[in-house]
Amino acid sequence: MNTRGMSRLLKWLLISCLAGSSRVYAQMDGAIPYVHEKTHVLPSGKKVDVNLRERHCKNGECREVDGGMWGMDSGIPRVITETLRVRIEGRPFPIPEKFYKDFTNTHAVNVSEDKERIILEVKGGDGAGAYTARFVLGGMCGFERRICGEVCEEIWERTTWYNSFAYETDPLCKSGIQ
Repeated sequence: MNTRGMSRLLKWLLISCLAGSSRVYAQMDGAIPYVHEKTHVLPSGKKVDVNLRERHCKNGECREVDGGMWGMDSGIPRVITETLRVRIEGRPFPIPEKFYKDFTNTHAVNVSEDKERIILEVKGGDGAGAYTARFVLGGMCGFERRICGEVCEEIWERTTWYNSFAYETDPLCKSGIQ
């Protein structure tokens, strides 16, 4: 368990013990916004910087959802993903907002590689609202986003995004995602 996760657990335990009831936790301001700022060094030696930040919803900003956000079944989200920035070997890898603004209640970010592709995995929610979002980053040419449940037995959503700006500067992008 990382330091932030341990801090959340200790805060919950302290409040539960002092109040004598877990109902106090539900009455608190809500979820603690998740922050992941880390440089991952992959077995190939590549360095991948990931900055994912959630924030509390501003007053009236977040509306009730019913299947419109990953990480909850229904209700009004208390936190939303504000930032997802990725740098590969110091070069920014653009991921447009529309591909992460629908994440809430994030609790883990992992980075790995498979056949020179970088896999960015974001996990969030719990129970019926749990999700796993896998971004398969294909060079600087684009990516594929796959969303599934906590255990990925079937893909719920699959989106491919091509970085047309890279096509002009990178001759390897002519064939799409590498």
